[in-house]
Formats: sequence, C-alpha cells, structure tokens
Amino acid sequence: MVTPGLLASLLDLAIVVAFALVAIGARAIDRRGFLASLAVGYPILLGGGLRWFVMVATFFVLGVAFTWYRYEYKKSIGSAQEKGGTRNWPNILANGGVASLLGLGELLGGGVTFAVLYLGAISAAASDTVATELGLLSRSPPRLITNLARTVSPGTSGGVSAMGMAGTLLASALIGGVAGALGVASVAGLGQVVAIGVAGGVAGSLADSLAGATFQRKSFCVVCGKPSENLEHCGEPTRFSSGLRLVDNHVVNVLATLVGALGSLGLYLLIR
Repeated sequence: MVTPGLLASLLDLAIVVAFALVAIGARAIDRRGFLASLAVGYPILLGGGLRWFVMVATFFVLGVAFTWYRYEYKKSIGSAQEKGGTRNWPNILANGGVASLLGLGELLGGGVTFAVLYLGAISAAASDTVATELGLLSRSPPRLITNLARTVSPGTSGGVSAMGMAGTLLASALIGGVAGALGVASVAGLGQVVAIGVAGGVAGSLADSLAGATFQRKSFCVVCGKPSENLEHCGEPTRFSSGLRLVDNHVVNVLATLVGALGSLGLYLLIR
C-alpha cells in the first residue's frame, strides 16, 4: 500500500524529473546535468515545498534567458559560455548546492531563518549570473573591483560595470518579489522581503567579484588569447596564469551563494 507521505514524495520527484527533462529538451542542461538537477531540486522541493521550488526554477529560467540573450555577440567577443550556454553538472551544483542543503535543513525542522538563508542563496546565484551576462553587453569596459581606476577586458574575473550592477539589482529584486508573492521568508511586507533578497544578491555578487579579482584561478585561452574563468575555451584547455589553481569559477559560485545567504540573514536580523 502506498502511504500518503510516499505518494507525495514520488509526486515531488516526478515534478523535478519533468522540469529537468524539459531543460534537456531545450538544451539548457546536458545529460549529466540532469542528475545534478535532481540532486539540487529534489531536496528543495521536499523541504521547502512547491514555493521554494518555484524560486529556484525562476532563477534557472532567468539565468538561461540572460545567457542566451545576444549570445552570438558574446561569442564574437570570446566571452560567451561554452556549448551554447548549456549548463553542466558542476555549474548546477555550484549555483544550487547551498540552496539544496538549506532545503534539507528545512526538511529536518527549518523555520524562517532557513527560508531567509534560502532566499539569499537563490538571489546571489541569480544576481551573479545576470550581472555577468549583462555586463558583457556594456558599452563601457568593466573596471577591476579592487582598483576601479583600471579597466579590464570583458569576461575578466573581478571586472564590474554599471550594467552588471543593474543586473544584480534586477535579478535580486525579482527573486525577492517572487519570494514575497509566494509567502516565502515573509516578515512584515513585500517590500522588506524584496530588500532582504536584494541584500543577498548584492552581497553574493560583490563576493564573487572580489574573489575573482584576488584569489580565483585566472587563465587565458591559448586559441583566442581571451581571459577565461573556465578550464576550457575555444575547444582547448585554458592556460593557468595566476591565483589559486583549485579555486575555479565553481568554487567561487559556492562562496558567493553562501555569502548571499548570510547577507540576507544579516538584513533580516536588523529589521525584524
């Protein structure tokens, strides 16, 4: 006999599988990314319910949409994501791993603190992605966050721009708005939930840029000569130039989502 609890768990799994299959069909993730999507999405849905899952799904759709936006132009300047922007398993785990762990925490007890941390983690992941993709379209060259007088090439780790910051604010406010509309991390009103989301998004995005400018692994493409955060560019392995070899873009993404979660929690504790 199938118990109501087991039936609900199987239904949750079916929702995550269906979403991942649609993402594969749209070429938004690859086949190994399918398993990573289950590892991230299922704990979130189990712990936080459909409202939490809608938030992470919003981040995913938003990130993919901005990655695909003017993709050919980004490719022409050597800064587009590889493989048409298709997400692989390290990217999915790096951006969603902290949120997935918070989903497990919510499953085991949780409460408003976990909801606020989750909002911050998702806002940070969304903000970093949108800031990067919009920043590549800036007509003005980005500036190094640790030395704003110095301009750098588009795609350089640690580069920031006004358009990128606009992307950070847009994405984090959107995620905060979705959370407020769904009643996730509800405090005193929609405005406060949006503010908490923005705090996480800005904190995470700045942490990503600071790490990129200081200790993140820096490489360049041996084919086109462009700086790259990836281990491969133009179909060839990139060449290490500076930073910590083991701290690649995926490690920095994990750090950014963790800082974003703490940033949202910090503002929540101040205004509650």
